[in-house]
Amino acid sequence: MSKGSKIVVKDYLDRDEFDLSLQSLTNSTLPVKDLAANKKGKKLDLSKNQITVLPDNFVFSMGHLVKLDLSANGLRVLPDNFGNLALLQHLDLFNNKLTVLPVGFYKLKLLKWLDVKENPLEYPVQEVVGLCRNDTECKTCALQVSDFMKKENAEQEKKKQKELELKRAKKEALKRELERLEELENEEKKRIRQEGKAKEKAKRRAEFEKKQSQEQIKEESQCTPPTIAVKHSSRSLPDLNRICLMSALVLFVVAVTLALLVKPDFGDQYVGLTTVTADVLKSVGDAFSPVATTLNTHLLTHAPNIQKSIVSTGELLREMLEICGDTVKLGYELAIQELSQFSTYIQKTSS
Repeated sequence: MSKGSKIVVKDYLDRDEFDLSLQSLTNSTLPVKDLAANKKGKKLDLSKNQITVLPDNFVFSMGHLVKLDLSANGLRVLPDNFGNLALLQHLDLFNNKLTVLPVGFYKLKLLKWLDVKENPLEYPVQEVVGLCRNDTECKTCALQVSDFMKKENAEQEKKKQKELELKRAKKEALKRELERLEELENEEKKRIRQEGKAKEKAKRRAEFEKKQSQEQIKEESQCTPPTIAVKHSSRSLPDLNRICLMSALVLFVVAVTLALLVKPDFGDQYVGLTTVTADVLKSVGDAFSPVATTLNTHLLTHAPNIQKSIVSTGELLREMLEICGDTVKLGYELAIQELSQFSTYIQKTSS
């Protein structure tokens, strides 16, 4: 066939076989469509052409073939779906450049004859195919290749299954890891929210306590009486005691002096003076008694903490005035007795 001319495939059909050998056919000039259109041609001879790779649509279109001769073409590889030629019984691949055979050969369950000699097949396929020196060895080759490819397919399926399981396991592990990370992220967000709420609550509580403390201080400043005067009064107690005591002593000295003046030989001359002096001192004592009582009442109401000291001082002064009166009336010796008793009373009161 001259270059550029088109083959009329029906001219090459003899009964059920197309003989297109020695037609210089290439990958692109192979008339797959025309061959597929004529289903009567169940046998196809493409030997001694220049086909290195079968077209993509060859297997799909030529599924009705029972015999195929591709010898002496320079084929480097067969398509992976070559096993879809399910009706194929006779296959000649002699004198090509094939290094491997597709695993899909296990699908060629009707294949009874196979010739693959004069191909640079690699191990282990090279040992499986045998020598193919005669018809019997070619039949054996077909059976052995079919069994071998079944095992290879099973191994590949196991490998694929393991890869799928590994891929699935990795996917599950990745999913669990993502879920764990998401859970940790949610927990962290929850913790941050809780901390924020706790800080806000503590802040509001501190503000409330501060406000309450300020209000309490304000109420205390408005309701509590000043303590400065009380402290001043407390500090002035020793001065008040000393003043009262000194007054009583002055009165006592006056009484003693008057008693010294009252001597037996001058008794008649000073009877009137003694009586008058005694009456005056008694009057002073009587006048001081209600004052001391009033002072005691006010102190009990307004300054309970200093009331006891003032009362003791008032009683002391009243007793001194009474002793002075007795001194004038009774004379010096009786006054001394009164003074001794009064001294004992002072010691008991001080303790």
